[in-house]
Amino acid sequence: MSTPLNILHISSPLSWRGGEQQLFYLHKGLLLKGHVSKVFCPNEGILASRLEIDERVLYNKRSGFDVLAGSKLAKYCRKHKVDIIHAHDAHSHTTSVIAASVFGNKTPIVLSRRVDFPIGGSWFSRYKYNHKRIKLIACVSDVICDMVQPRITSSDINVQTIHSGVDLSRFDNVQPYDLRQELGLTQETKLIANFSALADHKDYFTFIDTAELVCKSREDVRFLIFGKGGLETELKEYVRAKNLAEKVLFTGFRKNLPELYPNIDVLLFTSKTEGLGTTILDAFASSVPVVATKAGGIPEMVVHETTGLLAEIGDAETLGNLVNRVLDDENLGKALIENAKRKCHDFSKDRMVELTEMAYKKVLNN
Repeated sequence: MSTPLNILHISSPLSWRGGEQQLFYLHKGLLLKGHVSKVFCPNEGILASRLEIDERVLYNKRSGFDVLAGSKLAKYCRKHKVDIIHAHDAHSHTTSVIAASVFGNKTPIVLSRRVDFPIGGSWFSRYKYNHKRIKLIACVSDVICDMVQPRITSSDINVQTIHSGVDLSRFDNVQPYDLRQELGLTQETKLIANFSALADHKDYFTFIDTAELVCKSREDVRFLIFGKGGLETELKEYVRAKNLAEKVLFTGFRKNLPELYPNIDVLLFTSKTEGLGTTILDAFASSVPVVATKAGGIPEMVVHETTGLLAEIGDAETLGNLVNRVLDDENLGKALIENAKRKCHDFSKDRMVELTEMAYKKVLNN
């Protein structure tokens, strides 16, 4: 292989969500390719606990605007001759800019952008997104790319799409877990689920509204909410107010997702904003048909009537009709699954690692 790259990833969240999973896949993939890859992250975060000791560079997170973290970052880059900083979230982006602007760090910066809303119009947003050390903004979907591009005034910054990826091998030769038995349901019960954090942008209220409509037309269904989050109490109250407590079940956060997916008849993904939505790719890989909203980058995976079915954001009535279509039309479900299985290979973690590696080399060769 060519000369190994020395990459330092930066991650600031203490939690573990999609962005941290993608960083983890990328980091491990770069190591397998023979590169030097380290992760600069808070010592109290979940990501730090999942990395080997020699793979991480720890700091004490104080705030989103963390001058001490910027100082430590700059010192580390100079001492270890880091080729590229890859900032994976907004606070990490700020830290990398502080390291460059305040402490003179000259290491090129690659920035990941995973959220599907426009860049802010403040002076600081314009400054940090067009900083001279930033050489590439890697967007996880085309729709994010289109949102970012108009805000980039520097001709030295490339904006490109590098889709998130899933580990397809996780879904091979899976021994399914009998979820219906756990929940005391018959094997004939149809299960419609979402595997997402209980956060506002996931729009579980529309998920519950859809459940209400479907349950009015059939008795053979249960709607399952897998995940935890700040809206849990409010969502449970919403379910009780609709008298759906026996139909909409909160099943909590689960780690054994590959074993759970074979139980699911439909993934109902109701987000109102979504960078890409790798939960959908998990469903594709698990042969679960998908009904989703047209939020963010979702249509880049879910091609209506081909790899899944789509409705407008917040349109519970249409979502309910689409769920019923999948449940009632076995041939439709089989066709969606077959097409989706082929589609998900375009979104593998190995492809994501390969494209990112190529982007790094382009940054260093320019």
